[in-house]
Amino acid sequence: MNKNKIFALVLSAVSLASTLTSCNTEIEALNLVVPDQKSEQYYADLRAYKARNDHEVFFGWFGNWNADSPDMIGLLRSIPDSVDIVSIWSGTPNREDLEYVQKVKGTRVTFTIFAHKIPEEFMSGEKKDQVTKEGIEAYAVSLVERMKREGYQGIDLDYEPGLLEPGGGVFNGPLVGPNYMWPNYKENMAIFVKKLGEFIGPKSGTSNLLLIDGVPYDVKPELVEYFNYGIVQSYKSRGFYDLQGRFNRAAANGWTPEKYIFAETFEGGMYEKGGVNHQLREGEHVPSLLGMAHFLPEYNGKIATRKGGCGTYHMENDYNSTPNYRFTREAIQIMSKHK
Repeated sequence: MNKNKIFALVLSAVSLASTLTSCNTEIEALNLVVPDQKSEQYYADLRAYKARNDHEVFFGWFGNWNADSPDMIGLLRSIPDSVDIVSIWSGTPNREDLEYVQKVKGTRVTFTIFAHKIPEEFMSGEKKDQVTKEGIEAYAVSLVERMKREGYQGIDLDYEPGLLEPGGGVFNGPLVGPNYMWPNYKENMAIFVKKLGEFIGPKSGTSNLLLIDGVPYDVKPELVEYFNYGIVQSYKSRGFYDLQGRFNRAAANGWTPEKYIFAETFEGGMYEKGGVNHQLREGEHVPSLLGMAHFLPEYNGKIATRKGGCGTYHMENDYNSTPNYRFTREAIQIMSKHK
């Protein structure tokens, strides 16, 4: 079965789900998802499709994971079949839900960490304020051990040098700077990434993923080959020119189109319109997530034929769209046309 047939089957299931949930009742209806009724061949083809590296991927940060809730929004299995990669952002892990999407749908699931500080147990000195190569490597190994123990298939590094932490103040730590506090932060980050790269990522010889998001282009160019993808938080992007500018900074530091993913935020009510108003290169205006799906960066003097993909922060909020995950599905369909 080819990928176009897979998308058609997914959309037919969505259409049926929206019909079922539109019935009038006196009691407010729960959000319902049609039980899986697809063939073994369908899932085998789906897994084979996701195992290939010849297409643009859809990536999402999944928050508020809650497999015990009666609302399907909290379950990984509610995510559209053709989503390639999910990174857990928050919530309560559920091994059964995790293994279902991994083994049945072929979805790869990673977990996200803030890559700036190093836990105290891996620091040196009386005040635990000194960083060493051995401590950095031990921290990297501990993360890989956690990945294996909890059943994930990779790690996503939220890396934001120069940007503000959620609680206020600039991100700071041995891996992220700022330069006046941690003058060797880039060298520390190189040690960290190279150690992780022994176990995950394209240089490890495994299918486990090593991702970096936020400001991927800040790392040393020599580290690009250790990552499967760099994910830029291009939140509230108003046009292709913004995405091109973001990619230009990455390309100047060694990133290529097929390794770069552009992500919109669906936090809060942003999912309701698929982001913000966004202008395509051709002049048409569309929701920004769909603009990222359409976008192909200019690289080495010509428009690329494909990129890494696109995605969303708090992807789970798109479950509340009608039909469920409306904009996610549309973005996947758009990217499927890029060769």
